[in-house]
Amino acid sequence: MNTNRVLYWVVLGVFVLGLHSEYRNGRFPAIHRVAGHAESTICRLVTRAEQTVALARVLTTPRSSAADELLASAREREFAQAELLRDQARARAQLLRDQVQAQSDVIRAQAELRQAQIEQIRWRTQSQFEFRNAAQRRVTLTCPKTGARISVNAGPPDVAVSDTF
Repeated sequence: MNTNRVLYWVVLGVFVLGLHSEYRNGRFPAIHRVAGHAESTICRLVTRAEQTVALARVLTTPRSSAADELLASAREREFAQAELLRDQARARAQLLRDQVQAQSDVIRAQAELRQAQIEQIRWRTQSQFEFRNAAQRRVTLTCPKTGARISVNAGPPDVAVSDTF
């Protein structure tokens, strides 16, 4: 029983590591979008909680230090929002790069397919036989002893076919 549990956890750990690696390499864009949306939602919640805590501190502490803390938390919030916006811009740019890469891969594959089709058509046209009319061919022979030339029309032989054998 314990062996099954250990095996289960080992397999689950390997599976999680594989998914994590694929996620880090950008293989799951939908999960990236969900994580970005969740991150922005949590960031807004944290910002509102910080504002609430800062307001509570202002109401419970003397005015001079509370104002400084409020300004510091506002600055931190602005930095966090700026970082979030930078991350979102990077994610959008990566998504656009991935889309352009996918489109270029499709176009490249189509071009290679068309090139292969053109090459196949070219090969087929080059390998066709040409039949010429043998009745109009002339053969010229030269006698090796006298050097006389003789031209003969090399037509097809006359073949008579009868109906009986």
